[in-house]
Amino acid sequence: MSSILIKNARYVIASLPFNILEQGAVYIEDNRIVAVGPTKEIEARYNAAQEIDAQDKVVMPGLIDAHNHVGECHMFTLFGFLDSPLTGIQDALERIVWPAWSWIPQEAAYDLEMLGLMHLLKSGTTTVQDCYMWPDEAGRAAVDSGLRVEVSPTLVTSLKLKDSKGPEDDLARTEAAIQRWHGAANGRITYRVHPSSTYNCHEWFLKECAALASKYDVGIATHLAESVDEVERARAVWPQGEVRRAYELGLMGPKTLFFHSCVLDDEEIALYAETGTSAAHCPPTNSMLGNVARVPAMLAAGVNVGLGTDMPTHDMFKAMLSCSQQHTIMPREIRGLMPWTPLEMATTKAARALNLQDDIGTLEPGKKADIITLDLSNNTRLFPLTREVLITFITVNGTGADVSDVIVDGELLMRDKQLLHLDEAAIIARAEAWTQEFLTYYKGKVERGEPLIERIHDEYV
Repeated sequence: MSSILIKNARYVIASLPFNILEQGAVYIEDNRIVAVGPTKEIEARYNAAQEIDAQDKVVMPGLIDAHNHVGECHMFTLFGFLDSPLTGIQDALERIVWPAWSWIPQEAAYDLEMLGLMHLLKSGTTTVQDCYMWPDEAGRAAVDSGLRVEVSPTLVTSLKLKDSKGPEDDLARTEAAIQRWHGAANGRITYRVHPSSTYNCHEWFLKECAALASKYDVGIATHLAESVDEVERARAVWPQGEVRRAYELGLMGPKTLFFHSCVLDDEEIALYAETGTSAAHCPPTNSMLGNVARVPAMLAAGVNVGLGTDMPTHDMFKAMLSCSQQHTIMPREIRGLMPWTPLEMATTKAARALNLQDDIGTLEPGKKADIITLDLSNNTRLFPLTREVLITFITVNGTGADVSDVIVDGELLMRDKQLLHLDEAAIIARAEAWTQEFLTYYKGKVERGEPLIERIHDEYV
């Protein structure tokens, strides 16, 4: 039996908003938290094989990213080729996202995924909801990373993905990956069926996705109501709107996660609440494209809203800051977040969005040991620090660079900012090599005047 004692912490954030211990300790056996309390009390009761002296550190639950495209970091290079600003989500998809999707070869998928997972780990994310088009490679990388990962293979009918034989084959590959990886690594790895969005998947395919999720009792996720232009185009084809159509297709329920959900009316918010559907709020991306979700109204209506990074950053601290800023400067009807709400959205609410609320999100006896520490030494951004302002300072002034130690499922993965199980330089080198290959491919396509994507059918059909 393995055991770890984290002791002498200046603060232990056991749960939000106010369960904060001073000079606290956490005792872990195998992959579970056994005890949380004052250091003197915990030290007297338990002897651990390994100790972490957390003096001048904050001990807190690992952050949970409710929506990310972990292995697609190469696409950010395309921002350097833009000759005009992005005008909205459709423009971003056609000029940035879909060209990057169309390139990713199977042999590059694992290396690109590992780079993103390593970045998440180093910045304090212990669980991530990951959308990626290579289901088997994503599962293998998730196991090797040590993180807790929910893999959502990207499924689409309107575009031809790299090496795809068609939507039916993509769905079959997803099913094979579920059979192989779902529940792997002591339950760290789970899967969710992911039709990319309701407007780039045929209706028959959405129904097939729902059937696959039901067959294996896994969740379903899709991008929904991300922007005004998307919602307006959808209503022109489906008068009932995207959300009501998703409900009619049987896509909503307690195991459903809708990414973004920026443009919802009161009736649609009520439908989320009625069905127990969760939303993943992604302010870094939404800010870039001029969209802000009505998070205060959603929370007030009883909708569970987790926090995600999507793609512009893998740092959940930046996502928390962006969330705080959005709902401070926005019109009054979409203001109203308490200072600790973004951190709740990055822990307990994100855990619920992934149906993991019984296992992670707080530091309580019986829960799985997903824990991070923040280094307070030589850190002027988090001072003057008191118990009363701790959560606000972490939410607004914290960064991934503050993370010192990371434990996932009871395994110590990073100690004093040093990774213990991954070769950081090698992972970076492999990902950089693939990115250079992608740029060669992209520039060649542009120079030859070739299309950057292969469209099978129009969206919104």
